[in-house]
Amino acid sequence: MSAASFLGLSELGRDPYIRALSEAAADGRTSSLYLVGGYLRDLLLGRARASRIDLDLVIWGDPQSFGRAVAGAFDGTLLVLDPETVRVLSRREGMPVRIDISGPKGETIEADLAARDFTVNALAVRIDSGLRNATAVIIDPSGGLDDVKGRCLRAVAPSALDRDPLRLIRAARLAGELDFGIEDATRLAIVERAPLLAAVAGERVRDELFRIIDTVPAVPSIERLDALGLLTVLVPEVEALKSVPASPPHRLPLWEHSLETLRSVELLLANLGQFFPEDVSWLRERLDREIEAGVTEAAVLKMIGLLHDLGKPETRSIEPDGRVRFLGHEEAGLPILARLCERLRLGRQATALVGQIERHHLRPLHLSREAMVTARARYRVFRHLDDAAPAVLLHSWADLRATVGEGAEEFSRYHIFLQEQFRFYRTEFLASQTVPLVRGDDLIQLLSVAPGPFLGLVLERLREAQATGRMSASQAERRGFESRLPLHRITRATMIRGPLLLRPSFSSVAI
Repeated sequence: MSAASFLGLSELGRDPYIRALSEAAADGRTSSLYLVGGYLRDLLLGRARASRIDLDLVIWGDPQSFGRAVAGAFDGTLLVLDPETVRVLSRREGMPVRIDISGPKGETIEADLAARDFTVNALAVRIDSGLRNATAVIIDPSGGLDDVKGRCLRAVAPSALDRDPLRLIRAARLAGELDFGIEDATRLAIVERAPLLAAVAGERVRDELFRIIDTVPAVPSIERLDALGLLTVLVPEVEALKSVPASPPHRLPLWEHSLETLRSVELLLANLGQFFPEDVSWLRERLDREIEAGVTEAAVLKMIGLLHDLGKPETRSIEPDGRVRFLGHEEAGLPILARLCERLRLGRQATALVGQIERHHLRPLHLSREAMVTARARYRVFRHLDDAAPAVLLHSWADLRATVGEGAEEFSRYHIFLQEQFRFYRTEFLASQTVPLVRGDDLIQLLSVAPGPFLGLVLERLREAQATGRMSASQAERRGFESRLPLHRITRATMIRGPLLLRPSFSSVAI
């Protein structure tokens, strides 16, 4: 144990989580209870928890019995992970709380700490009785306190990386989150063992990777993953990006462009109110929502910002006039990203969003370059993009900024164009999808037709007419959709022409 390893009682006693755990342990359910790992490390660093609370406890006693007491104290749910480990999940002040309680790995707390990953996490303090003393002793068998002070990430032993290769990527994540350097011997050990990451369960890799992506700024951590040889294990196709030089209109080589797109996404997320003031509230709500556990729409947007051009190296061609093109790179990137999503065990919704952004990430830019952008053209783009439309628009902003720079006139024009697209999407398109003027049951009764492709096509044409302003609620009522005009008012010829044009005898409006 290192010398002078004491933590003042007031510092521990003021922490509401530690105080609650200490009180839960005071009823004799356990003989010894230790707080270990990252929560203690962050207390020493004075770091505030921004989005989640994670506590790790080691108990001499029955983890399940004590876990039930903790679940009661925190009004949480108890999960049994294995015979020696339980987890309590709760929420306090809107923040998720996770408390892992496990039996010791070894006969002493020092032996338990020796089996952990990095010295700054191999710290412990006894809390079942420690809060009743004037001071609490920090147990530090590997010199972690010195590494906390020196802001250095050092493996407890090289074998720690062999026991759990997930620690390889965790090193990059912790270095980014804590703004720590990685000690030279640990860095070398990670590089040597990088291939071992391929054998780690995809769910565990996903959790670490998305915590890296959620770090702001994320680019230094991504570059650290790359320097340690870990990024190429996760996404081998990244290596090909590094060999593609800059070509007009791109001002940066392809890998640097990818990193700059990620920076642009972060700039956008941090300043939504400045760039899209009329849409900031609903956009923020969407971006912050969890698509699945630990994966938000904002995180997917950042991941695609980095990886959206993975299909470019294999589609690169040079025209006779010297122009460099990447025709079809969106489609070429889809199977690469699909493999990554499968490797990370991403769920159906997150995988679908990744695919939609990749497939359509150039569509808004192509639309902006049309000589005339009609309401019908906007509507049909949004129908293809569906629920991914906001993310696709935001990605296109970041992609163009990285391509030409924010000072370029083209980018300024495109920014204004996107503001108008968001207005149309919010006020016209969404209304046509969620509050249609005419519903399927109305047309079934009006036209005496069975549900099927024709009815679906008619409803889609009506939604388009509503979104593009060619039919309003008052017009729909005048034309009979609300008055239930009898079938003889609809001519047989009209229904035959229906697949392309719905023109009832009481209306001359083509939709």
